[in-house]
Amino acid sequence: MIVPKFNFILLSLGAALGLTRPALCADEPIPASAPVESVAGNKLTLESAIAEAVAQSPALRVIEADIDSARGETLTAQTRPSPELFFAPGLKHVREGDSSRNEFKGTLALTQQLVFAGKRELLVSIAERNVELRKLGVEGLRFQLAAAVQKTFYELLAAQGVVALRQQQLESAQTFQQAATKRAASGYASDFEAVKSQGDVINAKKMIVAAEGEIAAARVELNSLLGRDPSAPLEVSGALTDAAPERTLPDLLAAALADNPSLRVQAMQAEIAGLSVRKAKLARKPEISVGPSLEYSKSEQVLSIGATVSLPNKNYGKGELQTATAEQRKVLAETERLRREITGAVTKAATQLTTARNQLALYAPAYLEQLKTVVEQAEKSYTQNATTLLIYLDAKRTYFDTLADYYEAVASVATHRAELESAVGVPLEFKSSKTNP
Repeated sequence: MIVPKFNFILLSLGAALGLTRPALCADEPIPASAPVESVAGNKLTLESAIAEAVAQSPALRVIEADIDSARGETLTAQTRPSPELFFAPGLKHVREGDSSRNEFKGTLALTQQLVFAGKRELLVSIAERNVELRKLGVEGLRFQLAAAVQKTFYELLAAQGVVALRQQQLESAQTFQQAATKRAASGYASDFEAVKSQGDVINAKKMIVAAEGEIAAARVELNSLLGRDPSAPLEVSGALTDAAPERTLPDLLAAALADNPSLRVQAMQAEIAGLSVRKAKLARKPEISVGPSLEYSKSEQVLSIGATVSLPNKNYGKGELQTATAEQRKVLAETERLRREITGAVTKAATQLTTARNQLALYAPAYLEQLKTVVEQAEKSYTQNATTLLIYLDAKRTYFDTLADYYEAVASVATHRAELESAVGVPLEFKSSKTNP
């Protein structure tokens, strides 16, 4: 499946379509693309939103603390066991003929534990991989957090544009209502015209309330991602863009299975599980300690070298080995499950993005320009009593509804692209499999 390429940059529909006045009679041509910006206030860009979300994320701070903890475990694993010094002072009772005496006797021993060959290196490898595992977790969380912010940002940006469009619709309806009321009062029009114009005003206000509800919902979600008060005021500024290159489904799946942070984390966990099995096997090896010892008394001094070996136990270490082996099987099964879930998510998201792009392609610039011309002609004909009120109102309603649908289609492409990047785990600008070395 080939995802069609569709590059566009859109500004607010009012500016893009030349609707700077309530009456629909602007002469400016419709631009092919322009950025969409919020109307007022302190505006938040996508880049600053992502940076703020990453900086304020408590989950990232938790993982970063885990990285420091894992580094401490690495340092511990690299440290050789310290030698142990043993000292036992006492008295020695000595009998000589009919007499006896007590004299000091002390035992001094120094022992060093010998780590079984390869065991310390294995512990260091496990600790180092735990550090890398947490670093991968930070990388994956950063990307998923950025994808979530991007999706919500586009939803809020689109909702702001729809509100601006509906406000223009309300202004147009109010202008027509004033004219209709005057016409009815002067006897040039029926009371139905005035009542119908009032209904259009009510309908436009209703649509504004609905669009503002969409803004409120997106604002709460974005504020939460940014670590702000959910009800805090927030406006965003930017462009709804889709500059991603064409990607076939096989390329998307290959990129996801190779570079998705979740799968990379899972692969590292599988590697650690394998090392843990080796560690459990080495745990069954006996512990050996060696070192010199000195027994001292006034009449006798004994210097010797001794060794301590743990006695074998057929059940020792079996439980740890069984647990480590089971954990390894579990990690491998979870890896396979995750691969299937990612494959399904990427396929679904790619299909949705293709559908959204195909829907957006239906709104050709020539059609939008033609729609604007039809509304202007209907308005002119109505003022000259050359067309009916219902035709004029239907043309105007179709105009605003089509622009709102067009705007939602633009937002749909942007949000579905964010969802696809989240599923793949990497930006869509990755190198295709054909160009990879």
